[in-house]
Amino acid sequence: PKFSKAESLLNMVEGVELIELERKDECCGFGGTFAVSEEAVSCMMGDDRIHDHLKGGAEVITAGDMSCLMHLEGLITRQKLPLRVMHIAQILVGRPV
Repeated sequence: PKFSKAESLLNMVEGVELIELERKDECCGFGGTFAVSEEAVSCMMGDDRIHDHLKGGAEVITAGDMSCLMHLEGLITRQKLPLRVMHIAQILVGRPV
């Protein structure tokens, strides 16, 4: 397995439990103009990521890429799903998870 600095840092935060995803390296589907030119595909890819997290029991999705988080948060909000998104920096500075 590849070493992940983000995972290593998050593992040091008290109260944070990381879950193992089935497809952890898969794209969220945003990709800038891809989300505009291929909106339906972009949404399906995002939904796949969201449901992978839900299947694993996640309460929060975190990442270091704001565009991914913005895309996923929009999909989550529209579907009224029980998930939140937080940038990794928000967690590392102590915002409640």
